[in-house]
Amino acid sequence: MMRSLFGFGKPEDSSLASPSAGEKASNDSAVSQVTAPAVAPIFDIDNNAAGPVHETKPLSDDEKSVFDRIKADIPELVKNLPAVEPEAQKYVDMEVPLDIEGWLSDECIARYVRARKGVYEDTKRALRKTIEWRAATRPHALRPDAVEIESRTGKMYFNGFDKMARPIIYMYNHRQNTKDADSQIRWVIYTMEASIRHMRPGVEKVILAVDATHWSFSNSVSIGTARKFLDTLANHYPERLSHAIIFNPPKFFVAFYSLLSPFVDPATRAKVAFVNPDAPALEQPDANAEAEADTPAPPAVPVAASNSPWIALEKHFERDQLEVDCYGNWRFQYSHDVFWEAVEAEFAQHKAGMLQSTTVATASSS
Repeated sequence: MMRSLFGFGKPEDSSLASPSAGEKASNDSAVSQVTAPAVAPIFDIDNNAAGPVHETKPLSDDEKSVFDRIKADIPELVKNLPAVEPEAQKYVDMEVPLDIEGWLSDECIARYVRARKGVYEDTKRALRKTIEWRAATRPHALRPDAVEIESRTGKMYFNGFDKMARPIIYMYNHRQNTKDADSQIRWVIYTMEASIRHMRPGVEKVILAVDATHWSFSNSVSIGTARKFLDTLANHYPERLSHAIIFNPPKFFVAFYSLLSPFVDPATRAKVAFVNPDAPALEQPDANAEAEADTPAPPAVPVAASNSPWIALEKHFERDQLEVDCYGNWRFQYSHDVFWEAVEAEFAQHKAGMLQSTTVATASSS
């Protein structure tokens, strides 16, 4: 089931031809087509801006003990790293430094401790696995030109932030344009890395806004591709997903999910929610009351349906900061030329920052 929640896979049949990026199908009355100048995406958030930050759940005493042991293991964890794989060299900028020590922050270690339930050996093994993966594939150094094909139709991208200052990753399944699984996974990784680079202090997770208006089995991915996708997130980006919010799901989608949800891990199930964009806003709890945990705050639905996966759009999003193509009021519509200009500028800034940090670190140690 989870494989069908994400915006990549097989292109739809010609008989189900989808609208181009920035358009809605003619039978989609929820969002009207707008004609406006192309709007640049939002990659940055003011770190000093008012508003809640999604605070992280503190480590327990047992987890803190494991955290301290892992910290002491860092010199061992970063030894004898593999060289960059020849295949990976086709897609990465080899001038971008690796900087595993910079990636291995206290917050990073804590995420792995939580994800591995505070089991020392499991945490250490998982961290070493990711460290080797990052050294061999350089996900932070993926070049924009190497993944551009996956972004041309605007099927998935990072753009803006939710109420808790978490980066929003939009997914529009009906905009599918490729079939190559490895290429699709690279774009997922690129998008995750970019969104992580722009998290304000105190924020560690992303939120998915999935437009399911045109969802169908024809644009879901194979079991193998789905498994690789989920394995990549679980193994190399643990504790990075806050919620997956499914907008306007068809009735058969909801029925299918209802049948399978009892077999889904409870922690994962708690992160999936449905939204009817036309439903009136319900009374919302104070945003600061939602602790960072896999068990969500009480859903914004009537008490009689408190276990329902349905929530109000306003639980996580401000309508004025949500794209019009995802049922918000923000007049952003995907323009590849405008979006890609911002992507290339962001990557150039990222590369320059890493090179500068490496230069400073080298000077300090000499």
